[in-house]
Amino acid sequence: MSKNATTAEGWDAEYAAGRWAFLRSLPESGRYGIIGMWLNLTGTNGDVLDIGCGEGLLYERLAPMGLRRYVGVDLSPASLQIADVDPKIASLRAGDMHDFEPEPGERFSAIVFNEVLHFAEDPAAVVARYVPFLKPDGVMALSMYAPQRPGSGANRLIAKLWDATDNATAWDVLDDYRLTSDKKDVTWRMRLIKPV
Repeated sequence: MSKNATTAEGWDAEYAAGRWAFLRSLPESGRYGIIGMWLNLTGTNGDVLDIGCGEGLLYERLAPMGLRRYVGVDLSPASLQIADVDPKIASLRAGDMHDFEPEPGERFSAIVFNEVLHFAEDPAAVVARYVPFLKPDGVMALSMYAPQRPGSGANRLIAKLWDATDNATAWDVLDDYRLTSDKKDVTWRMRLIKPV
C-alpha cells in the first residue's frame, strides 16, 4: 500500500487517479450507517460539519436521513469538485483540519471526523479545538481505521485519542464501537462523544 499524500496537491492527484473510489463500496457503508443513526438518535443531524469530507460520501448517506445543513471541509479541492451536493443545504470548503475556522457565529449540532484523524500528529488536540464550534448539546463522531497490528502507528494514535476522551471531566462517551467488516477484513474504532 502506498503512503498517503501530505499536501493538497498530492491529495488532488490521488483523487484524480481514483485511489479513493473504493470508499463508495458496500463494505465501507457500515461506519456511515452507524454515524447516521448516532446523529438521528441524538437529534444532532441538523447542522453537520464533516472534517475531511473527501468527495462528500457522508453527505450522500445523511441527506436521505433528514440532514438540514451540511458543511464539508477537505484539504483537496479536487475531491470537493467530485462531490454531488445540494447547494441549498450543503457548503464545501477547502481547508486543513488543523486551522479551519467556520464562518463567524457558525455552530454545528454535530462534527464528524471520519477517517481523517490519522493525519493529525495529535488527534486529541484537533478534536478539542473544535469544541467551541459545537452548539449546546452538540456531539462529535470519531471513526478511525484500526490496523491488525496492535502496535501500529495508527493504533497508537487511536489509543491516545481514546485515552484523552475517556477523561470524564472533559468528555461524555455516548457510544463506543469496534466495527469489523469480515468482507474486507478491516476494523474501525468509532466513538460518539460530547463535551462535558
